[in-house]
Amino acid sequence: MSGVIDDYVANLRRELDFDAALASRLASEVEDHLRDAAEADPAWPSPEAERRAVERFGLGREIAAQFAVDAVDRQARRTWITLAVTVVVTFIAMRLRVIWLDDDVLAPLTNIAPLVDRYAFIVALTVGVIAWFAFRRSLAALAICLVGLSASIGAGLVRADLFANGAPIHVLISAAGEVVLIGVLSVHVIGLGQRLRRTAVLRGRAQ
Repeated sequence: MSGVIDDYVANLRRELDFDAALASRLASEVEDHLRDAAEADPAWPSPEAERRAVERFGLGREIAAQFAVDAVDRQARRTWITLAVTVVVTFIAMRLRVIWLDDDVLAPLTNIAPLVDRYAFIVALTVGVIAWFAFRRSLAALAICLVGLSASIGAGLVRADLFANGAPIHVLISAAGEVVLIGVLSVHVIGLGQRLRRTAVLRGRAQ
């Protein structure tokens, strides 16, 4: 049969289940603290000693809300780092494709792919720079950057028609790096969105 502390720790884990590493670490630290506090109570061992230790520590949802904000900050930092790396790799890959492409390759193509390749990247870069200085937690800004880079990369791959035209290995590797980074960036953006939503819910409950 679970005790008061066990129930408290289990609830804390549920509140932070969107970040498994944080939930595990925090639950372990909180449980150790509560058990030390309960064992120092004159009534130990008893449910009353555990209950008093929990009451002195505070509501689980308030603790979870405080640490959820830290989880958002860490996820935002990881997302921005991935975005910066993706921008750099995409720019390098764009230049490599331009150097490799010749007039014969470009001739049959419409003007749409080159325009999307260039201007979608510019939009993503511009929004990213503004958001970095003005609103780093903005999910909308990061989503715009993700869409812009995805469009740029997609247009660049269509424009080059890499495999059909026998691109050199360095061009293929850079293109593969773009695709992988876009996937990683997508995971980070989705993860940040989930943490922002859960943090808003936790802070609403704690008020």
